[in-house]
Amino acid sequence: MSIDGKTAPANRVGRIFSKLMTSKHHKLLHKIRSEVDAIIVGVETIIEDDPALTVREVEGVSPVRVVLDSSARTPLSAKILDTEEAPTIIAVTDDAPKTRVEALKRKHVELITLGSERVNLNKLMGELKKRGVDSVLVEGGGEVRWSFFKENLVDEFFVWIMPYIWGGKKSPTLVDGEGFLALEEAVPLNLESMKIIDDIFTMWFSVKRRK
Repeated sequence: MSIDGKTAPANRVGRIFSKLMTSKHHKLLHKIRSEVDAIIVGVETIIEDDPALTVREVEGVSPVRVVLDSSARTPLSAKILDTEEAPTIIAVTDDAPKTRVEALKRKHVELITLGSERVNLNKLMGELKKRGVDSVLVEGGGEVRWSFFKENLVDEFFVWIMPYIWGGKKSPTLVDGEGFLALEEAVPLNLESMKIIDDIFTMWFSVKRRK
């Protein structure tokens, strides 16, 4: 994110910050990916950025890719539908159009239905556990991160802080959603480590478990 907490400018043109990442940052990101069993993103990230979500910069096995896609809007041309490098699971809801669901199934990815309007994250974690997934990296975007914090499902928090200011009321932030309204609800963090890698702050936090 930028110093003022934005992950993109107000027009939401994606992956701008990736242009600032050096090989050291990419290797660190891919190392983190290689150490987890699954990566989770929202469908907006797939639509806007079309990431592959694989491990390429370091040795290791690419984790399972999981997309939160309530309405089955994942484009049929998306890179994550190419399952040669890693398997893909798309989580949809009962309200997802059947034609879209069937089209995605023909791409040889696994679809699981969880919930009626929004994907039920707690049930998703249970389904992933059944599939041998013990550790998950939630890459985003802001609405997805908010959902995981809201459901008290975050153990660790990792962030890069870029030396830029974006501003803008409509600019996406690191964690969006409706937000907490009281200090007692907010998520407290413990700073575990901090260093600067090529002018970019790298910070690790542990999450204090809320009751």
